[in-house]
Amino acid sequence: MLHYRMEGTEYALVDEHDRVHWAGEDIAVAFTYCPGEQGIEGTLHKHGSPDKVNAWADKSRKKFIDAGHLDMANEIVVVSGKISLEDLNKIIEISGYVGTWYKRLQKESQNEN
Repeated sequence: MLHYRMEGTEYALVDEHDRVHWAGEDIAVAFTYCPGEQGIEGTLHKHGSPDKVNAWADKSRKKFIDAGHLDMANEIVVVSGKISLEDLNKIIEISGYVGTWYKRLQKESQNEN
């Protein structure tokens, strides 16, 4: 199973054989976020390189918009930068955790303002 660990100042995505599949100083996660949905509010789609994750999100949003689904395009969220290892590993391991994490992130951001 893949998981993240820190190697110096870089996030490293490693497998069960300790092979590094990706490493970078910043991380990004892309997901759909549907607050108020019954059950799972967030579904993870991509994680890793911020450039690649943002490119995927831009392409996906464009496809939804071109197909007339602006609402679905607006549900795609990308968060990039520094994410705690504990949260990052839960995001990739636990179905729906990304929605719980993002909701908490929004509340923390509101409390700072």
